[in-house]
Amino acid sequence: MRFIWPLDSHVISRDFYYRGSIYIGGQHMAIDLPATSGTPIKAVAAGKVVAAGFSDINGNYVDIGHDAGWRTKYRHLMEPANVYMGAAVSQGQVIGKVGSTGWSTGPHLHFDLWNASRQSSEAVYKAGVWAHDPVLYLGLEEEEMVTEERIRELLEATIRHSNQQFADEVNHLIRQSHINRDRRQAELEYKLRKHEEAGEGAASEARMRTIAREEDNRLEVTKR
Repeated sequence: MRFIWPLDSHVISRDFYYRGSIYIGGQHMAIDLPATSGTPIKAVAAGKVVAAGFSDINGNYVDIGHDAGWRTKYRHLMEPANVYMGAAVSQGQVIGKVGSTGWSTGPHLHFDLWNASRQSSEAVYKAGVWAHDPVLYLGLEEEEMVTEERIRELLEATIRHSNQQFADEVNHLIRQSHINRDRRQAELEYKLRKHEEAGEGAASEARMRTIAREEDNRLEVTKR
C-alpha cells in the first residue's frame, strides 16, 4: 500500500519521537504539520471512515481504516470532517480542513499512523495497536517502505556486499602473492645467469628449482 502526504506541504513542527509530559507515554507518536487555517486535508490512502467527531483533546477529528491493518487519524480540524462514519474514501480525497480545535496552540494537522501489528522497529505499542513513524511511509512507493521485511532485505544486501568486498580483498592478496612469487623467481633466474656469465660456476636447472623452493619455504615461515 502506498500513502501520499495529507498536506501539500511536508514541513514538520513536531516529529514522531518528540517527547513531552502532555503525551500519554511521554512520546508524541505522530507528526504535526503546520499550515494555514482552512488548508485542505487529503486522505493518504483509500479506506473507510471508522470514527469521526469531536473531543476536548483531539478537537474535530476523523479516523480512516485501510487495507493490511493500517489506520490513520487526522486531528484538530477546523470544522467537522467532510465525511461520515462508514463512508468510503479514495486516496487524495479532501476530508477536512486544517484548524486548531482541541488541545492545540496553533493551526496544524496532527497526523497518526497505526497498525494492528508491528511493521517496523521504531513502532510503539499503545492501547492494543502500534504507532508508526509516518515519515517512513508517506510519499514512498510500497517497495521503499521501511517494513521488517524491507529491513531484512537491506541487511542481507549489506551482508552480500560485505562478503563480496571481503572476497575481492582476498583475491587481490592472492594476485599480489602470485606477482611477488613471479618477481622472486625472475630475480633468482637473473642472479643465476649473472653467476654463470661471471664464471662463478654453472647452476643446473635442478639447482635453480631447489633455490626457488627454498626461497618459497622461507617466505611461508615468515608469513606465519
